[in-house]
Amino acid sequence: MRPSLRRLSGLALAGLLLTLGLVASRSEAEPPASSTPTPSVDTAEALRLSYYQYDAGLPLNAALKPLDTTDTSKRFSLAYDSAHDQRVTAILALPKKGVAPYPAVLLMHGSGGNKDTDYIKGASQILTSQGFATISLDAQYRGDRARPGKTGDLQPDSYTVRDAWVQTVIDLRRAVDYLESRPDIDRKRIGYLGFSMGGMLGGVLGGVETRIRCFYLAVPGGGIVNAAKHIDHYPLLKEKFAVKVTPEVLARIEDIANVIDPIYYVGRILPRPLRIIVGKHDEIIPAEMSTAFIEAAQAKETENVMRVDSGHIPPVAILVWDIQSFFRTNLK
Repeated sequence: MRPSLRRLSGLALAGLLLTLGLVASRSEAEPPASSTPTPSVDTAEALRLSYYQYDAGLPLNAALKPLDTTDTSKRFSLAYDSAHDQRVTAILALPKKGVAPYPAVLLMHGSGGNKDTDYIKGASQILTSQGFATISLDAQYRGDRARPGKTGDLQPDSYTVRDAWVQTVIDLRRAVDYLESRPDIDRKRIGYLGFSMGGMLGGVLGGVETRIRCFYLAVPGGGIVNAAKHIDHYPLLKEKFAVKVTPEVLARIEDIANVIDPIYYVGRILPRPLRIIVGKHDEIIPAEMSTAFIEAAQAKETENVMRVDSGHIPPVAILVWDIQSFFRTNLK
């Protein structure tokens, strides 16, 4: 397990100063420092970003097997190697329409979902009907990667979930590696579509992965620490989090949020094309969390944000039209 960001930041900065010879020797009469130096913003951000780095030369060892055929695509079961000795399970869908090399879209499910859950399969069909290839994958501990007692769904005080989210973002970066290895995919036209948890993961991905050209993030949220502090105001979220927020627990939540909260990353997406969908009556993601996400992204209401009159699940007809329009505009 990696050391906490707070502790790592202080040690890294102190080590850097010592290496550069910038820490002056003290006289015997001078009292020692009372605390570890506070890391600069740049140092803290560099350490935060380092969680999502990996060896780009790691072999994919990809295995592809025919899965099925739909009205719009040929689908394949895909598995490939990722960092930390992980084997990622995914579905690659190649469109029947269009001519290779195809533009491609990464698809990421929300909490409780998997690579072939109904809305992910539906999104793939929408996109392949327009000539896009898609690749959807199981997040860590979901679908074919399930393990007893673990879900990977957001639990703000869990280091296991923190590590699962970091792993999934790296797995998505490896999916880009895989797409770039295929001659029938246009490596300059790769997009991302994520729902709920997948939207939050996309916010992080956008901050660490520059090869993705555009991002469509449906009903995401951010500001995990603030949500935890006011958890009694959000009954459904409190039920999902199932955590009693004591000072000790809050300190752990802050430590974890420092690494996985999309508010620290999503601001790196623009000026690439970005769409954020917000449900005006979202019963799962509080308005404060969607607002925190939008503000961190520096998104403009008229250009990047669409607010729909719905709860956490946006109207299908609106999504179908808007998804097609967004990716046709930005990947064709």
